[in-house]
Order: sequence, then C-alpha cells, then structure tokens
Amino acid sequence: MTAAKTQQTGNKTAGTDGNSRISGYDGNYYASTLTEDRTWPALDRALEAEVCIVGGGLAGMNTLLGLRERGVDAVLLESSRIGWGASGRNAGFVAKGYAAGEGSLLGKYGKDKAKRLVTLTKNARGLIRERIAKYDIDCGPVVDGVLTVAWHDHPGQVVDAIRSANENFDLGFEFRSREEVREMCRTSRYHDGIFSPHDFQLNPLKLLRGLAAAADKLGGRIYEQSAVTSVTKDGAAWLVKTAAGSVRAKHVVLSTSVYGEQVDKRLQFAAIPVQTYIMVTEPISEDAYAASLNTKHAIYDSRFCSDYYRRLPEGRLLWGGRVGLFAHPDNIAEAMTGDMLKVYPQLKGLVKPAFAWSGLLSYAAHKMPMIGMLEEGLWYNTGYGGHGLCPTTAGGEIMAAAIAAGDEGYHAFDDFRLSFTGGKAGRYGAQMVYLWWKLRDHLNI
Repeated sequence: MTAAKTQQTGNKTAGTDGNSRISGYDGNYYASTLTEDRTWPALDRALEAEVCIVGGGLAGMNTLLGLRERGVDAVLLESSRIGWGASGRNAGFVAKGYAAGEGSLLGKYGKDKAKRLVTLTKNARGLIRERIAKYDIDCGPVVDGVLTVAWHDHPGQVVDAIRSANENFDLGFEFRSREEVREMCRTSRYHDGIFSPHDFQLNPLKLLRGLAAAADKLGGRIYEQSAVTSVTKDGAAWLVKTAAGSVRAKHVVLSTSVYGEQVDKRLQFAAIPVQTYIMVTEPISEDAYAASLNTKHAIYDSRFCSDYYRRLPEGRLLWGGRVGLFAHPDNIAEAMTGDMLKVYPQLKGLVKPAFAWSGLLSYAAHKMPMIGMLEEGLWYNTGYGGHGLCPTTAGGEIMAAAIAAGDEGYHAFDDFRLSFTGGKAGRYGAQMVYLWWKLRDHLNI
C-alpha cells in the first residue's frame, strides 16, 4: 500500500523544515531529503514528437525512459513537479503484485494468466534494481526484505498462502513463526508472518527524479508546470494543448492517475479516488527501536486496510495506513500516531511526528492497472491502486514496447479495461465495503 497525491496540502506538522529550499512540493518527508532542486521548464511553444506522455509519475516516466532506451522521440508533460503526486509520496515499498492480489487473479483467471501478470511485476522489480545501478540513482538506503504479519491468529492460513504463492508464482516467500515475528516486531498484535526476501524499500521521490534525469540525458523532453487542457485528433496525429504550448504527436499516453477526467472524459469514472495517510517521526532512539520495531525490514499487516511502516535514515519511523473516501482525520499526525501506539504502546511519549500528509490512490473496480488504447494512437496507462512501484514500471515497459515495436503485450490487461465505478455512488459503495472489512477485522473473521 502506498500514499499518493495530497488534496492538495502536505500538512507538515512538526520538525525542521528541510523542505524549504525545494519549491513546488508540500509537506512531504521525501522532499526534505533532496539535495538539489533541479527543475524542467514549462512548455511555451509548439512541438512535434513521435510520442507525448501526459503525467510525470512513475507510469509516465517509465514510459518515457523505456521509449528513449529504444530510440523513440518522446515528450512528457507534468502539470506540477516531477514526483509531486502519488509516485513521490508513497511508502517506498518495492514489491511484486497488484491490489487485486495473487489469490484473486488465480481464482478468476487460472494459473497461466495469473502467473503471466504477476511475473510482469517480478521482472519490473528486477528492472528497478537494474536502472538504479545503470543510471547511478541515489534513492537509498535500499533495504531488502518485506514482512507481512498476520493480524489474526488463524493457524495454517499463512503456511497455505506461502505454499500457493510459491507453487503458482515462484515468489520465494519464507515462513516466519510467531516467535520470529515477535522478535522483530515486539508486539502481541501479530502472529505468524510471510517474509519476501526479494522485495525491498527505497526513497520513491529520489527514484522518480533519478529516472527523469536518466530520460533527460537520453534525449527525453520533460516539461513541468504544463497542465494539459485538451487532447484532440489532428489529421493522422494527436494535438495535445497546454495553456502556453502544444505537442503534435502520433501517439499520446495518458498516465494521469485519478486526474484523467481533466484530459479525457472517458477516464472520468474509471477509477475511485481513495485517500490514505502517512506520518514520519522525528528520530527515535536505538533503545526505543530495540524495544519495538527490532528490524530494518519493511512491515505491513494482513488486514484489508493495513498499517504499513519502516525505518528511515536518521532513525525516523514512517507509519502509514487508513482509507478515506469522504471523511478524513482532522490531524493526520495525531491519527497515525494513535494507530502506531495501538501496535507499539511502549513508544508512548518517545515519538514526535515531524511530517504528515494525505494522498490519493486510483482504484478501479477490478483493482488492476488499466492499460490499453482508447483510439488509434491514444493510449491509457493508469489505476495502480496503491501498489505502484513494480506495476508502474511494468506498465511503462509495456507502453514503450507497444509503441516502439508494436509489441502486443498490453493485451494481457484486456480483462481490466476502463470500467465504470459508479461515480459518487461508487464511492459510497466502496465506503461500505471498507466498513464491512473493518468490522471483519475487528471481529477477527
């Protein structure tokens, strides 16, 4: 699970303002880690290109980089700053899979198709590592290992889940006993666990900006502060307009997350915007960590709406979770601190929030990315549902291969086309589903 775009304030609550020298980012811990403020110009002229990408998140940037690695001329337009939204605000977990879950895919589509889909994200996880090394991207510390902890004590379920995942998807999951889990996470809240040694964690904003720098160096043209006002057919090409410029391109890729309706109305009800929240603390002492989170692995629990957290540099703790479709906490930092203390009451009085922000996730009804073509030359690549780093990398590669070489791999997502989510009624429906699952978690079902 990851956090996404604020709406539209960062709610930095405490701590020193390490963000002050970096313009255009609000309240986000990751922005405080930037050591340089590289910017890209706003589009102010008419351009020609083979491809125009709308959206400067991970989906769009991986498309741009993939195209430039294949020698295709491409322009990317971002309405704000590169990494301002979901891709630069998330928890930084690099993990395979999708919001739909491997078990759901297996049950609905069978082993062969489910494995093909999951393998795309496994390969993307490897590609992320390769690009970090190839382009010398400083997005660390890169820490291996993600642990999923069982909130409920259901003996045998964890073992069965590991067996299914490894037999059907070759995921390399490892079992962790209750004793091992509680040695790492010193709380009685958790039981057995699933350890994924190949997943890892990093600084997502630095990763995205590093990918942007690599694409730029390869000749990709990037424009910030360049909100798209219209996309229209122009003969055999498409005309993408901004307030002060335009791009005429044979192909247009819409990688706009929950803001797609601003570009094409057909995207308006394709996804539900779901709010989630993250808090980052002031540095915590090693003694406090030893008495609570006694591991550097990233953690999330098995509930429908889980807590997710990890250690950061300087001894800080990142804590995220919750879901909001209409109502949101008045004080994100206080709410997240309260959730943390339910798991680690021993940290009471030892933790001080430094940063807190909310964000928007883009969820389709089927909980899968939406990748395909609206019309000849007009593509969409969106709806990553909080599991973005690996799937967006995969989606970028799929788009790049389709446009550069006519590869038809995108048809793997034909079952997950743009789907009507019901507008406001759909959000109410999603809220009821969320409340039902919260009740199930409360009742230990």
